[in-house]
Amino acid sequence: MEPLDTINPDPQQPSLLKTDYVRQMLSTTAKWAKFLGIIGFIACGFVILAALSMFTLGNTLSEIPNMPAAFLTGGVLGTIYLFAAALYFFPSRYLYQFAEKLNLALQSEDETQLILALDKNKSFFKFVGITAIVVIGLYILMFFGIMAGMAMGGDFMTH
Repeated sequence: MEPLDTINPDPQQPSLLKTDYVRQMLSTTAKWAKFLGIIGFIACGFVILAALSMFTLGNTLSEIPNMPAAFLTGGVLGTIYLFAAALYFFPSRYLYQFAEKLNLALQSEDETQLILALDKNKSFFKFVGITAIVVIGLYILMFFGIMAGMAMGGDFMTH
């Protein structure tokens, strides 16, 4: 983002923040973004609780006889859950910050605050987009890994 001191809204242009319909749309957007951000924080908390329970109770999984995924002990599952919680925290934070800055822009009719809000919105979509690319890449790798395993004998999935 360019520095805020270089952002000079044109005084000749009508402010979007003074148009009733735009204000209504932005207000509704801010409410939903704040709601989804809070839901994301709550979900993140539940995932952290699940991670803590995996750390404390998950080691009993490795004691179950003939468990096919015995390597997934409490420590490994807990770590995976903590990683998932960290991944979920950032988009929730960006959404919440977007909503807060958007509300501030609407209250003060300050276009600089609107620009800051849009910057948080951009950060949200950028994070979600990069995460989607990474997940698609992992799916492709898993697909080729399964195909290679099947080509080498194929019975790795039956044990």
